[in-house]
Amino acid sequence: MAIRTIHVGAWNRARAHLGAMAASDAFDPVALVDVDAEFLAKGGDLADLGADAMHSSLTEALDRHDCDAVVVVTPVTLHAPFIDEALAAGKHVMVEKPFTVSLADAERAVATAQAAGLQLLVTQNDRLNPAYLTMRRHLADETFGPPGYAVMVHHKPRSGPYHHSPHMHLWQQGVHQLDTLLATMPRPPVRVQGLSVEPPWGTWPTPSLVHAIIEFEDGATAAYTGTSQARHTELQFTVVCAEGALSSWRRGRDTGLRLERGGASESLPLDAPPNGMSAEERIADMFARQIIHGADTELSGRNNLTTIRVVDAVARATEELRAIDLPPRH
Repeated sequence: MAIRTIHVGAWNRARAHLGAMAASDAFDPVALVDVDAEFLAKGGDLADLGADAMHSSLTEALDRHDCDAVVVVTPVTLHAPFIDEALAAGKHVMVEKPFTVSLADAERAVATAQAAGLQLLVTQNDRLNPAYLTMRRHLADETFGPPGYAVMVHHKPRSGPYHHSPHMHLWQQGVHQLDTLLATMPRPPVRVQGLSVEPPWGTWPTPSLVHAIIEFEDGATAAYTGTSQARHTELQFTVVCAEGALSSWRRGRDTGLRLERGGASESLPLDAPPNGMSAEERIADMFARQIIHGADTELSGRNNLTTIRVVDAVARATEELRAIDLPPRH
């Protein structure tokens, strides 16, 4: 029997997940929730749902439809309330990245889901980019020797601030790049130093610029600098190993990967996605496997706590002017 889903958020980013699930034999979208009537109409057309499946609140949708899971794709500041409501109703939850804008909310959601025997998944799709999956494989296999240090730089010229939260860039954009960095490096993080600030010429109400230094269990380190108030677009991620450097870059939607050794540089082939699936199809497949088999995938809420704890540590390091030790990974 297909997994019946209610989707909170019917269009924009939500359509990627709605479309993947509507096309999958594993899922059966039964209702949509949105405050925008136009978005509901578009989402209804995509999922072939009628007017009786359109709702302005999750409470109403849960009352009127039998479902197994709730998919939350809303402004990030609304994630935690919708996650809490869905879990309280006994439903599995898939939530769009980032998980929440506070560590306490994320830890509470994971604990609630675990106690109730429910599944929770966070759609961190950037880590599923073939370039980063290829980097991850080479680093795990030590193809070019053990990694020593990594540097990630991300410049994003966003037109205006995100939805209001503390440390805006860190919680609502930096979290994605930090998740990719953490997923790619082969050892867990153990210590974080950081600075989340506003540039002197910045105009955002909370910080839009982040510097972070992460220490890993094996002694490797990583530095991340990112801003959403940049004057140009750039994303570079390099991991320097004992016998060469793996260097990735993004231009538009394309991400490439090169091996740099001395003055020599060569393009590396990228691993093909499993079964040719898109990131959204892979995410839907992971969610189905979590629900059916009751086991974590790499995108489970519990596994995503590593990323959220690093983000929280950067904010705390800024506010407390000290390095933050991370709890051991279980």
